[in-house]
Amino acid sequence: TDKALQAAVENNARIMLCPGEHCYFDYPMAKGDMPEVNWGMPVTSLKATYALDPAWGHDKQFEQNNLFGVAGTLWSECITSPERIYYQAYPRSIALAEAGWSQQQNRSWESFIKRMSPLAKDMMRRGVTFSMEY
Repeated sequence: TDKALQAAVENNARIMLCPGEHCYFDYPMAKGDMPEVNWGMPVTSLKATYALDPAWGHDKQFEQNNLFGVAGTLWSECITSPERIYYQAYPRSIALAEAGWSQQQNRSWESFIKRMSPLAKDMMRRGVTFSMEY
């Protein structure tokens, strides 16, 4: 929240960002993606994950002084198999890694999707389950 970010600045604290709308991988990637669970969980799409601005609209000084990084979470109460863990995590974890380590102005959704194609083929070859919802 803005209050938490402001508190980090005021207290010279370093924080790890993990906003649910971008970083919660236990949320479905698309509506109806988790029919076995009816909690009304919001959707965290691949595009929303990729769109994360780690500085949360703040300046370069905030990034350098207060931002420790970003984190994705995957709570396991709805996970029934290792394959489901992979399905929930990929490719959103790949998108979050790029969002966390590259400058916002250097990122392109179209470029990311293009670069995901060979990676997706490699994951399929290796038997890694993942969501094709992108």
